[in-house]
Amino acid sequence: MERPAVATHSGSMNTMHEHPSLNEAVTEEQRDRAEAWLADAYADGRITEHEFDRRIGQVISAVTRRDLNLAFYGLVEVPRTSRALGVHPAYQPTNAVVARAGTQVGKGAAALGHFSGMFSSFFGPGLVFLLSPEGSYPRKESAKAFNFQLLSLISLIVSGVLAGPLPDPFEGVLPTIVTVVWFLGTVVGGAKAAQGDDWQNPATKIAKLQVLREK
Repeated sequence: MERPAVATHSGSMNTMHEHPSLNEAVTEEQRDRAEAWLADAYADGRITEHEFDRRIGQVISAVTRRDLNLAFYGLVEVPRTSRALGVHPAYQPTNAVVARAGTQVGKGAAALGHFSGMFSSFFGPGLVFLLSPEGSYPRKESAKAFNFQLLSLISLIVSGVLAGPLPDPFEGVLPTIVTVVWFLGTVVGGAKAAQGDDWQNPATKIAKLQVLREK
């Protein structure tokens, strides 16, 4: 008979010690910062695409600060000082610099997946793919780079075979075109990845070559 009373007392104590600001409505600035934090975490490879979709849905539907905090449950450790002040590190303005620094790491790895193809063909992107967490932004971009580099290599071999019977002035035209497309595709892919863009290479899109899943 005493246990329910203890549970009720415990619940009231938790409510009493809960910071009043958790009942406040979420501001647009807080929501925007929370969305940016999750986007950074995804780009950095700390959360998968599925987890990002789930948590971003919680952020969008959050009404109170308490609701917004739940979107980061198990992902962000809230220091005691932050809890005492009723603030959350995931969507406070002071956390923006730290979050952006983490984003650059993820974007850098994604860009490396593309640019490594310049000197290693599909081996570099394949290595970045294997080392990146499943569902992360670097893994997704390195898969794109791998598929494009493989397509470029196959195209170069085929163009060389087709160009063989052609007269001297035209013999090197096809391989040259393939090389230019490869160079531009690699550079643009790396630049887009460094910016965090979800860019699809037109060559692999047309060829529908996807040895590695780009997700």
